[in-house]
Amino acid sequence: MRARNKWSKYLFLKQFREVAPYLPETQRMTKSAFWDFINQYGKVILKPVLGKGGAGVIQVSSLGNRKYKIHSENKKKTIKGKRRTYHYLKNKIRSSAYMIQRRISLATVRKRPFDMRIIVQRRKYSNSWNITAKAAKVAGKGYIVTNNTRSKGKMMHVETALQKSSLKDHSRRHLLSNVNKVALLSAKRLRIAFPSHRTYGMDMGLDKNGRVWIIETNHYPAISHFRKLGDKAMVYRIMSYQKG
Repeated sequence: MRARNKWSKYLFLKQFREVAPYLPETQRMTKSAFWDFINQYGKVILKPVLGKGGAGVIQVSSLGNRKYKIHSENKKKTIKGKRRTYHYLKNKIRSSAYMIQRRISLATVRKRPFDMRIIVQRRKYSNSWNITAKAAKVAGKGYIVTNNTRSKGKMMHVETALQKSSLKDHSRRHLLSNVNKVALLSAKRLRIAFPSHRTYGMDMGLDKNGRVWIIETNHYPAISHFRKLGDKAMVYRIMSYQKG
């Protein structure tokens, strides 16, 4: 399994009964899978199997009456007709391998979706996984991706984001306990496929009801998120674990 292959990692994690409920339904992108997902969920995300940094992510929404809204970067386009819609998408993704995912309606901060980057690490000779850093990524205005650089979004401490979010009436302790549990569980399972790997960046989302979702798992997470947050203690902790 290649470390950057999102599809193979999804299939791997999906086989574990305790992790599967936290994975949004996903398929390889085909014409039939696309229309099945649109019919079932109404709103879907298309993402490159080998993509990174939010590049190439497309959201498609059914507007009814055979009209579909396509949202890529901060641009939106409405197309009428199934054939024209699919033709447009195929021209956008060309020969790249893509996957299609149910769109999770993420909780928001000031009406902008946010998710969390959770860093999970273990020491070189240890079997114990620990959460060493976490940050909230708030999408920039008009964007669907939360990637800070691509969407010109904002980094926030997770506790601050939750306090200001559409989930502010939920127990922050309970929400974070669930996020931590799922992040650690995912790292433990991924170790079966990648026994020597010691650092993961888990992109975790909370939907509008506070339910936890694994958006994707990253083998080589950037530390820049935490530098932008200005949290030197988190940066130091991540680097300390990476050294051993």
